[in-house]
Order: sequence, then structure tokens, then C-alpha cells
Amino acid sequence: MQRRSYIQISSLIVFFSIITIVLEFLAYYFFASLYSVSVVSCLISILFCHILLQRSTTYEACFVYTLLTVFISLTITVLTYFSADHGSFIPYSNLLKGIIAINWIVPSVHCFIRYITGYGTRIHNYNIFYRNNSIIFILFYLGIIAYGSFAKDAFPMVYRAVIWQDTVNYTPFFALAGQIEDFLYDIIPISDIFIYLGSRILIFVPYGYYITLLTRKHSRFLKHICFLLLPIVIEILQYFFFISRCDIDDIIYGFLGSLLGSVLFYLTNWITRVASGKNFLERESFYGAPNRFLYF
Repeated sequence: MQRRSYIQISSLIVFFSIITIVLEFLAYYFFASLYSVSVVSCLISILFCHILLQRSTTYEACFVYTLLTVFISLTITVLTYFSADHGSFIPYSNLLKGIIAINWIVPSVHCFIRYITGYGTRIHNYNIFYRNNSIIFILFYLGIIAYGSFAKDAFPMVYRAVIWQDTVNYTPFFALAGQIEDFLYDIIPISDIFIYLGSRILIFVPYGYYITLLTRKHSRFLKHICFLLLPIVIEILQYFFFISRCDIDDIIYGFLGSLLGSVLFYLTNWITRVASGKNFLERESFYGAPNRFLYF
């Protein structure tokens, strides 16, 4: 009987994944509107995640659903991108990337809300869901960092106000000072400065978040040293492979972004404590009493 139940849940996950992809890409093909596609994708994901949680009573079912929808939508997006010049059935646009993001974000947020509120049927294994879902995010995150740091034409909007030089910049805030001067002389709009700062700081927010999660039981000194680790590694690699992007400012901005990520983690933990009376990712002890150490 239990095996039959597992088979039914697995079949339901596959069925829901296929229906999700079909409806999302039908909305994309016929409407090609950010609002329409987002609404359809969000409503479908919320509905199917709710059904899967109720039927399976485990967050792992939602993870498999998330993994399938992300993988299928990513595959379709990649194939569409490389066949765009050969008359692809589905036209390529950045909205396809949005579908991939929605397929990960919506189940993640839905399960988090269900986890902290605990309404309805008791659902198990959120920690496993969070760990596995984080692996998906980290793989995409590292890919984006590698692409943005070493690809020559990556993210032109972010780099459009930057004047490249064939040397390393050891002067803090040299590029920012130049952009402020250009703004004062009406050469660039102020939005370019905010894009420049925001992109370099916010890209390290997830890094700081996960570093805080992993080093929560250790000293603040170790955590702050880890905040500098990834920015320094990136700058060292850029020194050897893309010297014009090697800039001491990126280490400073990376540290600031990591601090924001740390604040985000503690905010998440605070929200969880207020809503559920327990720490975020708190592990239940063998006897059912909560273990006050965070668990990942």
C-alpha cells in the first residue's frame, strides 16, 4: 500500500510538471507579456505545490516538482536561444529566463510560508527541501558570477558606465569617483551610478546569506574573513585571465554585499521565530523537543 502511494505521488509530480510547463509556454507563446506569464506561472505553481504538500505530507515532493520544472524550462530556454537564428518555433526573449526564476522562487516561497506558519496538515522534511533547493540556486548563482566576472560582453547594462583599462586598479572608489564626475558634467545619468553600485553589492548578498548560515556557530571574525574569501578569489582569477576587471573596489563591494546577506539571514530567522516560535531550520530532537541550534 505504501509503495502504491509513492508511485501515485511520483506520477502526480510528473503530471503536474508537464502541465506547468505546457501552460507556462502557451501563455508565453500567445501573450508574450511579463504580467500574463508571471500570473499564470505563479498561480499554477502555488496550486500544484499546495496539492503535492497535502497529498504527500513531505516537502521533498515539492523539491522534485521544482527540479523538474526548472530543468525542463531551462532546457527549452537553452534550445530556443541556440536555435533563434534558425526559425525556432518559440521566439527567444529574456522572459524565458523569468519563467525559470519563477519555477524556483514560487515553490521556495510557498514552502517557506507553509513552514513558518504550520497551517493545515503537518508537513515533514523542510530542512532537506531547503538544502536541496539551495543547491539548485547555488549552481545558478556560481554560473552567473563566473559569467559576469569573466565573459567579455556579459551584462552590458552593468558595465556601460565603466571605462576599461589594461591595468589593475588599486585605488579604492576610483571608478565610482569617475562616474560621479561624469554625472556632474551631464555625461551619464545618475541611474548608471546606482546600477553600478547595486549590481556589485547585491550580487554578493546570497553569498553572505549562506556563509552566515554555515558559520552561525562560529566566531564573527571567521564569518567576516569568509565574507572576503569569494571576492578575493574572483579578483585573483581576474588578475590572470581578465586583468582589466581586476579592481579593489569589487572586494569592498563584495564585503558590503555579504554583510547585507548576513542581515537577511538574521531577518529570516527573526521572522521564523515570530511566526513559529522556533529558529529557522531548527532540528527536532529525538524526543520531539526543539534543538535550539540551527540546522542545515
